[in-house]
Amino acid sequence: MINRILVALDGSELAEQALPYASALASVTGAELFLVTAMVPHDRWIDDGVVGRWEQEEEAAATRYLDVMRDRLREKGAAVRTKVVWGRAPVVISAVAEEEAADMIALTTHGRSGIARWVMGSVADKVLHTSPKPLLLVRAQEEPPTPVGLGRILVPLDGSAMSESALPFVERLARQLRAKLLLEQVILPAAALYAGEFIPSTMPVLEEIEAGAKEYLRRIAKDAKRAGLTAEISVDVGYAAETILEAAKLRKADLIALSTHGRTGPGRWIMGSVADAVVRHAELPCLVLPARTVAPDSEKGDVTAAVPMAGQAVVPPPAIVEVPVEPARKSGPAPVKGRHRPESIGRQSR
Repeated sequence: MINRILVALDGSELAEQALPYASALASVTGAELFLVTAMVPHDRWIDDGVVGRWEQEEEAAATRYLDVMRDRLREKGAAVRTKVVWGRAPVVISAVAEEEAADMIALTTHGRSGIARWVMGSVADKVLHTSPKPLLLVRAQEEPPTPVGLGRILVPLDGSAMSESALPFVERLARQLRAKLLLEQVILPAAALYAGEFIPSTMPVLEEIEAGAKEYLRRIAKDAKRAGLTAEISVDVGYAAETILEAAKLRKADLIALSTHGRTGPGRWIMGSVADAVVRHAELPCLVLPARTVAPDSEKGDVTAAVPMAGQAVVPPPAIVEVPVEPARKSGPAPVKGRHRPESIGRQSR
């Protein structure tokens, strides 16, 4: 159950684009909206009273802003609370979500990377990799789409316990929204599997992997249907992030829900990097569920994939028999033996 949704706002119209999606979820689930603004404290070398007055004015302005947002949402029948907290935004958002027992955090992200990233993008990135709460990330756009619909949820899976850890939460949400689950699995192309080797255009092992992936998704869909949900399956060949984004467009998804390890740097799990790429480039809102505590398989002792997937199963390429061919002998006069001229003399001018 979703009882409380924390919405991070910074006073900008871009940040407010998360509100329609949070409101849509709240109206269906009956959740309370908790609007939070973080105020970054001024670095004080000498407290002469000026900084204190400035902070009071800033806090009063932020409070007035949140009151306006609260009144607008209450007019639509939503239950809303507000809070202004001093501190850096990622720390404040994660801490308040934990203190207030929020079931979800909603905020916008620009989706860019590098020096062009908007400040809220970096905040979303840090919250994504530090908070254990599910995150509803909405990419800020110049013209936000209206009306907001959440009737079709794309769920990328890779056969691992990590990716499946998102299913319980997503299924509960889909049941409340009466949404359809679009189960998606991506298989890497043969060229990516065996880089630098000659691979025939038709590869039996790839067909076997695709058949196994379909069977795996059918099992997940069958379990979802037993729980009263509607589910469709699809298996596509391509590179994970871009194929997921393309599938979301073709299948007319309203939301992409996926799990991520939540790590940063070289220790990040591969599904984390895929989720990171999807979040940065998706025009649709993304529900990201950090999968930090997944129990290993009791028999295998790890969290390996349940289905032999491309990139996970080590499958040797088709055997290619090489027949040695004796080089043809060149015809012509035998070389004339003469004095050896060393190459170290260098070039001669003509």
